[in-house]
Amino acid sequence: MSKNDPTHEFEIRPTVDGSDTLFAPEFGQHYHNPNGALAESQHVFFKPLGLIPDLLCHRPITVLEIGFGTGLNLLILADWVKRLRSKSEIRYMSVEGFMAPTETLKTLNHACSLGLQAPWESFVDRLGTGQKDHNSWHSLGLFIPNITVDLLLGPFEALTTPPAKANVLFHDPFSPESNPEGWTLELFEQLRQWSTEDATLRTYAASTACRQTLIEAGWIVGSAKGALGKREMTLAAHSADYLPGVKLVKKRQEDYTSST
Repeated sequence: MSKNDPTHEFEIRPTVDGSDTLFAPEFGQHYHNPNGALAESQHVFFKPLGLIPDLLCHRPITVLEIGFGTGLNLLILADWVKRLRSKSEIRYMSVEGFMAPTETLKTLNHACSLGLQAPWESFVDRLGTGQKDHNSWHSLGLFIPNITVDLLLGPFEALTTPPAKANVLFHDPFSPESNPEGWTLELFEQLRQWSTEDATLRTYAASTACRQTLIEAGWIVGSAKGALGKREMTLAAHSADYLPGVKLVKKRQEDYTSST
């Protein structure tokens, strides 16, 4: 999310798979799918496009995440590293406009269920000390061995060049209706500029508007099966070579016509 509003409130709610999520009353939205926070994140961000094989092969990974939220994606990544005994050197860069209170983040059951309670609590304590430093990147050091975290606290419009180019992008803001600044042409162009030629992007969204904006920003866009009852989600890359087996999305015919 990206609204820097000190009056924002959060409600912890269980999801169907037993993992918690947050509900943001001001936005009228959950942070995750109510049918399963953990299951949704695994499906959207970790199963597609070879991330797990990269961990198995100990390849270096640099993640850029739009919407840190509850930190669930960071926790799942750490869990995969632990389970696979991966030696990948990982840099995890994330942006968040309004961080939930540290006690709320500690109360969520994600870290406990993944066996990461101790490193998570230490990380969240460091996170709390950095919340005064808005609109600039700062390092939070190691989360677990081999995973270094950088965070920018501030609205997506204030996003500046990350510390490194990413080869994996997690695009996870609130919906375009609630969080339009997370879905702009300018942002998608920046994400392409700030990523490597072999980078891949994942997002839960599947709207025509989202996909056409990605295409206009220069991404090659594909469609994949959505999570937990959602029909589709979206994958993107600099080149179709990095979307093997993915059904590609074509540019709208009217766009071809208007550009000629």
